[in-house]
Amino acid sequence: MEMVLIFALLFLLLFSGLPVFLSLGSLAAGIIVLSGQPLSSLAGTLYGAMDNFVLLAIPLFTLMAQIMAKGGVGDDLFDFVHVWLRHLPGGLAITTVVACSLFAAICGSSTATALTIGTLAVPAMLRYHYDRPFTLGLLAAGGTLGILIPPSGPMIIYGAITDTSVGRLFIAGILPGVAISLLFILYCYLHSRRLPDLAREVTSTWAEKVAALKRVAFSLLLPPVIIGGIYSGAFTPTEAAGIGATMSFIICFVVYRRLKLKDIIPILQDTVKVTSMLLMIIGAAVYFGQVLTINQIPQKIVQFATSLALGKWGFLIFVNLLLLFLGCFLEVVSIILIAVPILFPILQLLRIDPVWFGILFTINMELALITPPVGMNLYVILGLAKTDMAEVLQGVWPFILLLTVGLIIVMLFPSLSLWLPSRAF
Repeated sequence: MEMVLIFALLFLLLFSGLPVFLSLGSLAAGIIVLSGQPLSSLAGTLYGAMDNFVLLAIPLFTLMAQIMAKGGVGDDLFDFVHVWLRHLPGGLAITTVVACSLFAAICGSSTATALTIGTLAVPAMLRYHYDRPFTLGLLAAGGTLGILIPPSGPMIIYGAITDTSVGRLFIAGILPGVAISLLFILYCYLHSRRLPDLAREVTSTWAEKVAALKRVAFSLLLPPVIIGGIYSGAFTPTEAAGIGATMSFIICFVVYRRLKLKDIIPILQDTVKVTSMLLMIIGAAVYFGQVLTINQIPQKIVQFATSLALGKWGFLIFVNLLLLFLGCFLEVVSIILIAVPILFPILQLLRIDPVWFGILFTINMELALITPPVGMNLYVILGLAKTDMAEVLQGVWPFILLLTVGLIIVMLFPSLSLWLPSRAF
C-alpha cells in the first residue's frame, strides 16, 4: 500500500506540471520528514550524485553539440548526403535519414538532430512534392536516432546509475542504430515509389560530390575519432567527450571560421543551461532513490516481481509495455532516473545483461520521443513546420511501428547489441 501511495503521489506531482526535479525532491523530502528522519542528508546526497567522473561527459558532449550546431555542421552534412544520394527514388527522404544518423553521431541529442536537419529537410522535401505528414513524421522519427547512435546522453545517465560501462553501451548502440536507420531508409524508398508526382532530381557530377565531401571532411572525422578511440581503448567516454569538444572548437572556430570569439559566451550559456537542468534532475532522482531504499521499496518491488514468476522474457515484455506507457507522459531523462533504479535489481536477479537491456531501454526512449502527448520531437517538428499535432501524428505512426520492429529484432537477437562490445572489451 505504501509503495502504491508513493508512486501515485509522484505521478500526480508530475502530471500537475511541477518540474521533474521539484516533483522528485519535494516528495522525497516529504517522506523523510513524515518518517521523522533529518533532512541534513539532502546536501550530501545531491553533491554525491553529481560527484561522478562519468557524468562529466554530459557537459562536454553538450558543449560539442552546441558548437557543431551553431557552426552550421548540420547544413554541411545534409548538403553532402543530398549530393551523393539525390538521384535515388526517394533520394531526399533517404538523405534526411542518413543526415540524421551522421548528425546524431556528432551531437548525441535527438531534439538537436530533429531541429537542425528539419530546418533544411522540411522545405526541401515539400518543394519536391513529398506529402507533408510523411515529411514531418520522418523528421520527428529521424531525430530519435540521436540517443541511440553514440554519443548518447541517456546512455551516459543509464551507465552512471547502473555502474555499467558507458563505453560498452556506446559501442553496443552502433549496430542497432544502423539497423533502425536501414528500416527507415527501406520505408522511405518503398513509400516514395508509390508517389507518381514525386519530383526526381538529376544525378550529381563527380566534381559536385568531391566538393561536398571537402566541405564536410573535417566534421566527418569526429565520429570515427570518438567511437574508434573508445573501441580501441585509447580513451574513456569522458575523455572522448573532452577530445570531441576540443575538435569541434578547432573545426568550427579555426578551420571553417564560421564562429567568432563573441560566439563563445552564448554557446557556454546554452551548455550550462542544459547541463544544469540534467544535473538537477539527476540529483533529485538519486535522493528520491535513496529515500525509496531506506523504506525498502525496491526490495518490495523485487519480491513482488519474483512472486509473479514472469521469467526473463515475461519481464522484458512487461518492461517494454511499462516504458511505452511512461513514454506517453514523461520525458526521457525522467523515465531513466525513475524506472532504472527500480528495475535494475530485478535485472540482476534474472541475470539479464545490463548492456543489452540498456540498448532495449534506449530504443524505448526513442519511442517516448515520438509518442503523444509528451513526445519532445513531436513538439520540435510542430514548432518548425507551424502545423497541428494531427498532421504530425498521421506521418509518425509508421515510424513508431518501425521502431517497434527494431526493438523486437534487438530483443530476439542480443548479439546485434553485444557482438561489437565483446570484441572491443
